[in-house]
Order: sequence, then structure tokens, then C-alpha cells
Amino acid sequence: MGRYFGYLILGLFSLPLVAGLAGTLLPALGGMPELAPGNGLSILLLDPRFLPALMLTLKTGLVATILVLLLTLAILVSVHGTRLWRWVLGMLPPLLSVPHAAIAVGLVFLIAPSGWLVRLLSPAFTGWQRPPLDWVIPDAGGWSLILGLVIKETPFLLLAASAQLATLNVDAALRIGRTLGYAPARCWSRLILPLLYPRIRLTLFIILAFNLSVVDMALLLGPGNPPTFSVFLMSLVNDPGSRAAASAGALLLGIGVGFAFVLVIVLEKLISAVAGYRRQSGHRGRGFGFWRTLACFSAVLLLGLGFVSLLMLALWSVARRWRFPNALPTEWTQRHWLNHASLYEASLSTLSFALATVLLSVLAAVCWLECERKHGLPNVDWLWYVPLLIPQITLLFGWQAAALYFSFDGSWLTVVFAHWVYAVPYVVLILAVAWRELDPAWNHAAAVLGAGYWRRLWQVRLPMLMVPLSQAAAVALAVSVAQYLPTLLLGAGRHQTLAIELVTSFGGVDRRVIAVLAVMQSALPLLAFSLALFFSNRSSFGVMKSSRQHLATRERAL
Repeated sequence: MGRYFGYLILGLFSLPLVAGLAGTLLPALGGMPELAPGNGLSILLLDPRFLPALMLTLKTGLVATILVLLLTLAILVSVHGTRLWRWVLGMLPPLLSVPHAAIAVGLVFLIAPSGWLVRLLSPAFTGWQRPPLDWVIPDAGGWSLILGLVIKETPFLLLAASAQLATLNVDAALRIGRTLGYAPARCWSRLILPLLYPRIRLTLFIILAFNLSVVDMALLLGPGNPPTFSVFLMSLVNDPGSRAAASAGALLLGIGVGFAFVLVIVLEKLISAVAGYRRQSGHRGRGFGFWRTLACFSAVLLLGLGFVSLLMLALWSVARRWRFPNALPTEWTQRHWLNHASLYEASLSTLSFALATVLLSVLAAVCWLECERKHGLPNVDWLWYVPLLIPQITLLFGWQAAALYFSFDGSWLTVVFAHWVYAVPYVVLILAVAWRELDPAWNHAAAVLGAGYWRRLWQVRLPMLMVPLSQAAAVALAVSVAQYLPTLLLGAGRHQTLAIELVTSFGGVDRRVIAVLAVMQSALPLLAFSLALFFSNRSSFGVMKSSRQHLATRERAL
């Protein structure tokens, strides 16, 4: 039964993937005329917004991904092993826990013509008594969207790279390279990066897919005419006569992301060939003091922009009067926190989805990993990456079509199921290494002492894995809180979460109310990660104490 239960989890996870692709493909090819009449591809190609939106998406997605990779590598080469590196690692989890939409809103409050950066310089350095009219945010070129994506995605790749560096003997490689006369940058490029990059390639692909298909950040930071391709498709799906065109566009977006992956692999081969030729030259290189200083400055600036953006949200949420060019509010109030019933309704809805997602994701991950360990199910880690590599629009348009066909749209369980599909891959992948590498001697010792299977699971294995379990639960909650598109498309407008309220209210509601929504959306994941850190510290002490007790009991039994 355990083996069949494991396959049931795989089936529940794979079913929406297959249904999503089928539900997108059929309307695009005219297979569902009652839902999506017309030739979707021809309608899409004849739309004058198609080509400008596609070009803007390629520009913002590719440029942002390239900058994320270059900044990550520069920070690793220049900052690793220094005091600044420890500070960078400490700042990454809070930034990662904050949803994309909240970061985007805070960034607008920071860099807009009436933003805090302009206020700090005005009027002393600029002479401006009113906000300048020379630029607007969002800008027509999409550069504010690129900046937002870089601020949010660089910590993600940096954290993934730092986790992989722990498996590489970086200090020994640097010592060997320096002994042979190579400069530090050459040691990294010759000895460390060739081993590191293949380990973070999949994370880079996830970032690339997200940057090319993001919706919530594009609505907040991207231009409106033309919009990005994903926002353009959202405008089509809301038009009943353009459903086929929306499905065709979602299919093209998925194919385009696949071609982007192929392009990255081709570039890898070219760079690898050039690097191999340069490696044979034996050139030792020189110091790179200026570039190292620039990389350190970039790391501080990048993380600083993220944290100051969050500070802007907190300030605006309690500001009553904040005239330009004052650097701080002149009057403060709590009215925006107390007088909005919709805020607490959205918070309760968000929390209900998040808690259900956490419970189901952790339960499914534990069951799958335990079935894999006990019943010898195959390792299918590649499958968990599939929904992270396919654009959300490509899957969700199909899920929405299937939900409409079977009358499941708008259901609370349908939305929870969509959140679960996007949360469970992170939970499984976080737990997998610790679960598989836990010393089986503890399990054997408990069995020798007469403990049954369930007692060994609940009193030995799960307590010893409380640290990764709490981290996985926090990540699942953060993923659920940030879900905008699944809730919007599958919830049929019946479930107003903080993510939906924030995106739909932006630009049409008082800035202070928007700040309150963004703070609430950020507070839930931050609280979850704080609790995970607290339980991790407590469980570490508890596991050490329990381990000593188990060893003493085992010795007495022997």
C-alpha cells in the first residue's frame, strides 16, 4: 500500500501538468470551439500588440537574467570569504521571503520621481521643489522591471550558489591556484566556476523562465504600451472572443522559454570552448582591485535597494502627511491599518490558503520521501522541477479551461490545489537531501529497542529532521502567499488574497493603503521564516539532548 500511496502523490502532482498543457494546446488548435472559437494563432499574429510585447519580453527577461548571473558570479569571486560575505549571506533569507509584488511596490516608492531617493537629494542638491517630470516609473523601456527582477532574483541564485559552494573545497582550490601564481580571479575562473556552474544551471533556468513570463511584477513595474507578453496574454484571456489567441500565445511563450534554454546551453558550449583554450595559455592574470571594489559596491547596493524598498513600505503605511520634498513624513497615523475591513478579509483568505498549502505540501513530501526510502520508489527529482521551468501562463490557461469545463473554477480546494502544485517541489527538494542522508543507525537502534514503524517515524526521524522541516514549511508558506496568477485565474474572482488586492489596487488607490497591503503580504513570510529559525535553534538543542539519551539507552540495552 505504501508503494501505491507514493504513486498516488505522483499522480496528483502530474495530473494538473498534463491537464494544463492539454487545456492550453486544444484551444490554441481549435479543439474547444465552445470555449475558444476561432483560429487562435492567426488572431494572435494579426494583433498589432503582439510583436512589440514579444520584443519587450525578450529584452527584459534576457537582460535581467544575464545581469543576475553576472552579478552573482562577480559577488562570489570578489566577496566570498570576507566579512562582507557573511553579511551578504545573512541578508539573503529576508529578501527571498518577501513576495515579488511587495518588492516591486517598495521599489516604485523608492525610485519614482516623487520617491525617497529624490526626496533625499531635494532641494539641496537638485533644487526641485516639485517632483521632476523628466522620467516616469514604470518607464517605457522596461528598465524599472529589469531592476526589480535583478533585485529579487540575484539573492535566489546567490543563495543556491552558496549552498553548492559548501560541497566544493573552495579554500583548497584557491590555495593551489595561488601557489601556482594565479591571480584570485583566475583561480575562480579556472578551478571553481567550471565545477559550480553545472550545479546552479537548473536554478538559472528557473530564473530565466520566471523573468520571461512574470505577470505581477510586470503589471507593477512594466510599461503599459506595449505591455510585456505575459500581460498582453492576460488581457486576451479576459476577452471571451480572444481565448483561442490567449492559448496560442501561452503555447508560444512556453516554446520560446524552451528555445531560451537551448540558447543558454549553446552559449555554455561556446564559452566552455573559449575558456578551455584560454586555460591552456597558462596566463596567470593580474590583480583586479577596481573590479573587486565595484563588485562589493554592487552587492551592498543591490541588497540595500531591496531593504530600503521594504522600509519605504513601512513608512508609507503609517504616514498621514508626507509632502514633497520632505525626507520623512511630517504626520503619522494608524488609520490605514484600522479602518480597512477588506485588508483583514484578504489577510484571512491568504492565511487560510497558506496554512492549507503548508500542511498538504509537507505531508505529501514526507509521505513521498518515506515511500521512496522504505519501498524503493524511483528517484524522480527531475519531475518536481517541471512546474518551475514551464511558464505559469502556459499551464494556468489550461488549468482554467479544464476547471471551467468540469465546473471546478472558483472553488477553494481548486485554488489550494494550484498553490500545492507550486509549493510541493520546493518542499520535496529542501527535504530530500537531509531525508536521504539521515544515518539509518538511529532507526536501527530504535527498532532494536522495540519501537514500531510509526513510533520510529514520529519520535526519531521527524524530530531529528525538524530543521529542514521547519525551513520547508516556511518556504511553502512564502510560495503560497506570493501566488497571484493561480488565485486570479482559478479562483474566478471569488477569493481576494493580499497578492490580488495589492496588484489590482496599485495605481488606483491611496499609496498608504497600498503600502499597508504590501507590508501585510511581506509580514506573513517573514514571520514564518522567523518561526522556522526559532524552532530550528530549539530543535538543534533538543536533538543533541535526545541523541545523548538515545546513546545512553542503547548502551544500557547492549
